[in-house]
Amino acid sequence: MINAKGETIYTSAEIAYELGISPATINACGRRIWGHGRIPHWTLRDAEILIKYIRSITVEEDAKRLALLHEKVCEIMGESAPLDDADTRKRVDRDIRG
Repeated sequence: MINAKGETIYTSAEIAYELGISPATINACGRRIWGHGRIPHWTLRDAEILIKYIRSITVEEDAKRLALLHEKVCEIMGESAPLDDADTRKRVDRDIRG
């Protein structure tokens, strides 16, 4: 597609499929970078920024974030076995890298 400025634009789905992730992830990252007031159509420069942002998220950071969520769910649901670091990293790496 081409926008009003004559730039080629890409949808979240096109970028996501190239990366092997969900289009919703591209939309969420776009909202995090540029805010909520933007239509999710991206120029090549925008796509580059999105890809660099996604690649900057390390497995360790995501593992810590998900471990906290898992612990909170266990606390509420009554389960007592929290995930260990190795299992969490393995799950996160599988989700991010495929």
